[in-house]
Amino acid sequence: MLELPEAEVLRRDLEREVVGKRAKDVAVQTPSVLKPWHRTRKEFAALLEGRRIAAVRRRGNVMLLELDDALTWLIEPGAQGSLHLETATATPGADAHVAVAFATGGALHLSESGKETTLRCGVVPSEEADDASGVSRDALDLLADTPTWIEFGRYLMAVDEELKLLLSDPKRFLGLGPVYSDEILWEAALRHDRMSSTLTPQEIRRLYRAAHEVLVAGMKASGSALEDAEPDSFTEEDGTAAGHLNVFGREGLPCPRCRTPIEKVRLRRGLSTFRCPRCMG
Repeated sequence: MLELPEAEVLRRDLEREVVGKRAKDVAVQTPSVLKPWHRTRKEFAALLEGRRIAAVRRRGNVMLLELDDALTWLIEPGAQGSLHLETATATPGADAHVAVAFATGGALHLSESGKETTLRCGVVPSEEADDASGVSRDALDLLADTPTWIEFGRYLMAVDEELKLLLSDPKRFLGLGPVYSDEILWEAALRHDRMSSTLTPQEIRRLYRAAHEVLVAGMKASGSALEDAEPDSFTEEDGTAAGHLNVFGREGLPCPRCRTPIEKVRLRRGLSTFRCPRCMG
């Protein structure tokens, strides 16, 4: 699943490549990706064809492409979805669920491999787009909302939750899933089970700074989200953790800071954390 740095890179790539273009031909291979917003492929195509993309914004990892006539094209990449720029005449691949060709040339293909399709897209009235995205209005997006460290600290104090659970909770923080929550805690040298309300002002500033440094580094490592990147940008071809990650996926390898072997701790079913037992307390 896209986390915050990769989602922001995707938004910027879309802004650069598709803003100003007008959808000409819309092909839907998998009708289920249109749910719950559309009952038929024809309904979706009728709303999108002929519309010009005026701007691209996002909430978390959901892309919101603003169209003319007060409509918004909503794209939720899901667990392993990806977007690719293609030529207007390119035949959609077996894993391409939606293909949109533009009047001025080029096309955007929405793809996801595997039997389970978690990618979703639809065209909705712009005034309903934020609610339709399903993203919490109260959650913080550390790249889009840009709180000060004082506001960040007040938020942590009010919530009072274990840091790993808090950072990876989409109702609290957008786009900080299992990967970057671990990376931020390692950078800040804080335990995963530390209660947020117990942080000192110095630790809050350290966590705030670590979050921004890790997110910026993740964006730099992402490359092009439309052309070069694979859906999973957190592993190399041999299955090892990507080079910009310090702890996630590196169980048994030496900590880059103190050389102690990284350990993987299971917190609950479906959720684990990678940590250094020495320099993270």
